[in-house]
This record gives sequence, C-alpha cells and structure tokens, in this order.
Amino acid sequence: MRFRIAASSAALAGLLAIGAAVPAQADDHSAPRDQATYGQEYAAAAGVGAFVTAGDRVHFSHTVRGSINAHGWWKRLSGPATTAKVTVWLQVKNGSGWTTLTKGVKTVRSGGGSGKRTPAAWKCTNLIERHSFRSVIDVDLVGYPDQDNKKITDTVTLYCGT
Repeated sequence: MRFRIAASSAALAGLLAIGAAVPAQADDHSAPRDQATYGQEYAAAAGVGAFVTAGDRVHFSHTVRGSINAHGWWKRLSGPATTAKVTVWLQVKNGSGWTTLTKGVKTVRSGGGSGKRTPAAWKCTNLIERHSFRSVIDVDLVGYPDQDNKKITDTVTLYCGT
C-alpha cells in the first residue's frame, strides 16, 4: 500500500514539475459564450492596458417589429480606462462592397448588457427582400490615444429590405 502511494506521489510530482515548465496558454473555453457574440482583444497604447472589442451579429429586434439591430461593447482586461466611446456601423452588402445603413455612438462603461453597449437599429422597408448584413465596431477609450482597430462581425443574410 505504501509503495502505491509513494509511486502515485512521485508521478504527481513529476506531472506538476512538467506543468510548471510548460508556458501557460489561454483557454478560450473558460467562460461560456453566446454563439452570436464575438470579441477581439486589443492591447491599447503603452500604459493604458488591454481591452476586448465585442459585438453581436446583426439580428431582428425583439422589441421593435420589422427592425434589425446590432450592438457593440467593450470589456476592460487591464489598465485605468473606465469608459469608452463605442461606435457601431450597421452595413448591408451592396455589389462587391458594403454600405452603411445607420450608425450608433454612445459612451459606455466596460461590460456589455443593455446599459453598457451601443445599439445601431434599422427599420426594414419590407420583409421579402434578402440582403447580407454585418456590423463594424470601434472602441475609443476616453482620455487615451486611439488605435485604428475595428471589429467586424460575421455576415448574416436576413429578409429585410433596405
């Protein structure tokens, strides 16, 4: 019995030593995410820290019938910034390019959720025409230098006339 415990302890100690020598890797699966939510991590300017730019796919509104929405937000990972101006462009595919239908701009605190995100909404002219939509999200930390990084959400096809 003592031999098994000693062997198990030695094996465990060996695994721990190997684990300590191998560099840690981020596990993207540590927190469950909605499939419609996308984030992109950015390191802000020197000394400002880091944050995640996030948003959801363009989707039909749950509160305004016949309208589509897109939302953008940010999550602070490190640094002193507490608010950011979040801009969301709701776009439709037009031939080989994209046309902005509407833009939403709001200064919000880190987090997401209804009070901590910027909406962009568009009223469909009809629900027969099929179009491809996406959103583009820009986060500018209030009081700190800006980078040109923007998050582009996946394209979705919806029956929404423009």
